[in-house]
Amino acid sequence: MKALIAWVMKGRTQAIMATTVSGMLALMITPMALISAALVVLATLRNGAREGLVVVLSAGFAIAGLGGLIFNMPLAMAIMGLVLWLPAWGSGLLLGQSRSLSKTIEILAMAAIGLVVAQYLLLGDPNAYWDGLITEYMKLQFDTAVVPEADQQALATAIAGWMPGGVAASWLSSSSVAVFIALWMQAKLNQTNEFGQAFRAFAVSRVWLWLVPITLLPSLLSDQGPTLLGQLYLVGTTLFLLQGLSVAHAWVHQKGESKRGWIYGLYFVLFVGLPYSVTAIAAAGFADGWLNFRAKIQSKD
Repeated sequence: MKALIAWVMKGRTQAIMATTVSGMLALMITPMALISAALVVLATLRNGAREGLVVVLSAGFAIAGLGGLIFNMPLAMAIMGLVLWLPAWGSGLLLGQSRSLSKTIEILAMAAIGLVVAQYLLLGDPNAYWDGLITEYMKLQFDTAVVPEADQQALATAIAGWMPGGVAASWLSSSSVAVFIALWMQAKLNQTNEFGQAFRAFAVSRVWLWLVPITLLPSLLSDQGPTLLGQLYLVGTTLFLLQGLSVAHAWVHQKGESKRGWIYGLYFVLFVGLPYSVTAIAAAGFADGWLNFRAKIQSKD
């Protein structure tokens, strides 16, 4: 793996090729989008803002050309690439300047909040917008003999209510994972444990400890469904999910290899138990923000 990463980072041409190819593969294998974004973060982190931007723009031209040849959609492919890679370039800049994983992810969370607000400003009624899109999708995918139209509409309305925050939380999650992968790649190249140390120390500022309950309460008290503040709750939950995972990794690291199975079990429960597992792990991360479990673990050892 180290040899492959070293080859990709050997020069500009290799970085552009790897970013473009992984971006194209993302059309068939969705997780490849994370790898493609991580390569942009890594190129920016190691070689600076200018070089990272060159990789983004060059890969954008390349994927537009391929999109024109294969799908006859050069502009759509170029837009897809830039939407994926420009935020990754910004993430690389943030991480390079701050040298703090926590600060970088927190700024990404602020951008996610901006994404929620932008939907309310630009779409007028984002719930109605998403309701329309989801309803049309269901009409194409669902058979009314199996799922009655009334049930489809009720499901679409329920999902659409949380879509503005859900889109922002999904973007924050994927952007954060891309940063994690890039930092892991850099640690491999440098033969250090900088990623493990940074992730196990990940903790958000105390302002988020107040923001999450403030954003949750209006939705709980409202009979009109999720509010703008309620959508922001999903962004805060994503941050504390990451902090909860960080606490788990820190505990396993302190206890040694004998406890590594707990991490595999945690991720198994995380994916199998969605969405309740997300809430449970985020609650642990939220509690850590107040009680600092990791400090207590270290003091006991």
